[in-house]
Amino acid sequence: MTNDSSRASGNQVSWQKRLKDNFDNYIRLVLTLTKNSSQASENEITWQKRLQYKFDNFMSKGGMSVFLALVSVFIAAFAVMTTARYVVERFFPNGPKKGTDDLLWEIFVQLIGLRDTGDEANFAAKFVGVITIFIGLVLFSSLIAFITQQFESRLELLRKGKSLVVEENHTLILGFGDRVVDIIKELVLANESESDAVVVILADKDKEEMDDFLRNNIADLKTTRVVTRNGPIANLSNLDKVGVKVAKSIIILNDSKSSDNEQFKTLSDARVVKGILAVVAANGEENLPPIIVELHLEQYRRLAQNIAPGAVTTLNEAEILALILVQTSRSVGLARVYLNLVGFEGNEFYFYRSESGWNNITFGELPFHLLQAVPLGIRHGDGSLTLKTNKDYKLSKDDEAIVLAEDDSTIQFSPEPVVQLNRVGCVERNQTLEMETENYLIIGWNSKTAIALEEYAKCLVKDSQVNLAVEVLNDEIKAEFDNIAKAYPHIKMEIMQVDVDSVDQLKTLKPYKFDSISILAGSGENAEEIDAKTLTILLEIRQFFKEYTTATKTKITTNLIAEIIDSQNTDLVIKAGVKDFLLTNQFVSKILAQVSQEPDVMSIYQDLFSLDGSELYIKPIWLYFPANQIGKLTFADCILAAQNRDEVCIGVRISSQAQIKNKNFGIYLAPTLDKNFNLTVYDSLITLADDQN
Repeated sequence: MTNDSSRASGNQVSWQKRLKDNFDNYIRLVLTLTKNSSQASENEITWQKRLQYKFDNFMSKGGMSVFLALVSVFIAAFAVMTTARYVVERFFPNGPKKGTDDLLWEIFVQLIGLRDTGDEANFAAKFVGVITIFIGLVLFSSLIAFITQQFESRLELLRKGKSLVVEENHTLILGFGDRVVDIIKELVLANESESDAVVVILADKDKEEMDDFLRNNIADLKTTRVVTRNGPIANLSNLDKVGVKVAKSIIILNDSKSSDNEQFKTLSDARVVKGILAVVAANGEENLPPIIVELHLEQYRRLAQNIAPGAVTTLNEAEILALILVQTSRSVGLARVYLNLVGFEGNEFYFYRSESGWNNITFGELPFHLLQAVPLGIRHGDGSLTLKTNKDYKLSKDDEAIVLAEDDSTIQFSPEPVVQLNRVGCVERNQTLEMETENYLIIGWNSKTAIALEEYAKCLVKDSQVNLAVEVLNDEIKAEFDNIAKAYPHIKMEIMQVDVDSVDQLKTLKPYKFDSISILAGSGENAEEIDAKTLTILLEIRQFFKEYTTATKTKITTNLIAEIIDSQNTDLVIKAGVKDFLLTNQFVSKILAQVSQEPDVMSIYQDLFSLDGSELYIKPIWLYFPANQIGKLTFADCILAAQNRDEVCIGVRISSQAQIKNKNFGIYLAPTLDKNFNLTVYDSLITLADDQN
């Protein structure tokens, strides 16, 4: 019995154990299936996720997608609430039965929040109406918020200067700086005859800052609109936005000034060249508008001209101003003449061809067939220019006259002479000025100094003196000065280190012994700081002159010439007693603006500013007329007298008006042929000649 009981007990344990094992296996199976199901669920992309992904992509496309989504939700809500209202009206009629149009309109005005359900409506209609109004408030609030956001985004885009410019035949300026004010002022004058002219500026500068700067510095834009945009000038997308393909001309400004160091000039020149490449890439080499650029270094000017031959015109501020410095220091008043020539205010250069032909006349006869314009030379059919053309040269049909006139509308060729010539009293060429040794002093060292020293050495007679005074005399300056001095041994040249802030050291220069003193702009943080130092030196020298005159009773005839960065300081310079002055920004800006409108004018400037060939001179009237004939003369008489000396007269200088600003400092360029002048022996003719004699 015991054995049977034990066997039964063993069977019972075995059954329980099997039951437990089966249960454990079941649990493991369930867990395994659950885990696999969970993994499958994680790996499977549900339709909800796909829909969410597509919705996110749609919404990321921008404002229009958001707007379309809101409109779609509104239409869907309108459809749902209309259906709900139809159902409610069917089972719970709300008064007299309404037509479909009335019901649709009621649902719509409830959705937009302009109408409630009304007190007379039953509970079902009110319930659906409240839901409709609530949904409408949510949707319309979203729409209003979206519209407000888009409006603010558009305003922000405009403030940042990123929007598209829709203009054609405009002047495009790439870059921004102090020079841009004078350029725009010149373009405003040039565009006066146009009803709606446009200047577009693209610069990597804040738009609002640019707009404020222009508003503060330009009082009246007349018929010209100025549009500013922000962005790097070498970015093709930015260039497309400002209409680079339809621009009339392009001016690329240089970030650096003449007072900056060579490293910064190199970087700035490289940026300008990169800008040229971007313009060429955006337009194509065959559709380029005129591109005018300012570059400091010769290697970059060569690169720029090779990028697009014929389309790129380069300008070197230092070279032009140094040449003008030498010319103006040797002839008082010449700087004012140049300022009248290079801008649109006053007189301009034009290329003129008579529609009726030249009537077989010579260049010497041509001036007397143009009442309000003065011819300076000829541009021939092959494109070459000849200033101060031989008076016996007979004009051909392909020739264009290079004329100086107040406006192109005043240039009218008459087949017959417009004045009666008076050939009495003209002095022949045999009377000349006696060439004497000259003494000049340059104070300051910048990119123009070495060029000016070399130009002085080329044009002065033997034993003339050219001295240089610098604040810091380092090895580099000393070596460059010595090289120039050795190359021109016939000129006496001396360099010295002087503290320009010290009156005593300025006096050691003995400034009264020089024919002219040129004070070049130094270095500084900005134009105001640089000009302030220049003006201080001017005042110190002026004070010393007064003290010297009082002590010695000797009249000082030394002319003062100052390089002024900011053109707004010209009045201060005049009051400081400067008889002649250079306006760096204004001078170069005027040239940039004028060349942008007529690129061929640059060749005229290059010829005028060069010491080779013909130059402008202001010569005493007694070189042209005997003393007893000087008096009441017409401008035609002056032209004829200059022709007798193989010169071209372009104007008259009245010495008594040399300090009167509203009289243009006594400078009269290209007056009418019949204008009468009451001249004295102290007055002068402004002529294009080969030399000072």
